[in-house]
Amino acid sequence: MADIPRLNGVIRALEAGKPAFTSFCQADPETAIAMSTAKYDGIVYEMEHNPWDIRALRDSLQYMLNRGQIAKSSSPAPSVTPMVRIPPNGAEKAQFQAKQALDLGVYGIVWPHISSLEEAYNAV
Repeated sequence: MADIPRLNGVIRALEAGKPAFTSFCQADPETAIAMSTAKYDGIVYEMEHNPWDIRALRDSLQYMLNRGQIAKSSSPAPSVTPMVRIPPNGAEKAQFQAKQALDLGVYGIVWPHISSLEEAYNAV
C-alpha cells in the first residue's frame, strides 16, 4: 500500500523532523489571498482576541484555495495549512466553535488556556 501524503503541511514538516513555520493572521479575504502563497507551513486565524466571525473564516478559507495549484499538485490541500485559534472556555465550553471551524475546513484548532486534564479531554 502506497503512503498517503499528509494534507496538513504543519504535520508533514514535523514528521520530516523539520520545524513548522506558522503565522497568526486575521480572518478576511485580503489577508487570506496574501497568506495563501506565503512561505509558511501553516497559518492560524486569530479568533481568540478578535470577534468570532464564522462567515469571515469561511470566506478566508475559500480565498486560500488556489485552483491552479490544486490541479498541478493533484492534491486538494492548500499550500499553506489553515488553522484557527478559538476563544477560550468561559461559562460555556467552546466545543461548538471548534466544531464550526472544523466543519468549514480548517486543518487544526489552537485551543487556548488549557490548564487541567479535564479541559484537555474536553478539547479532544
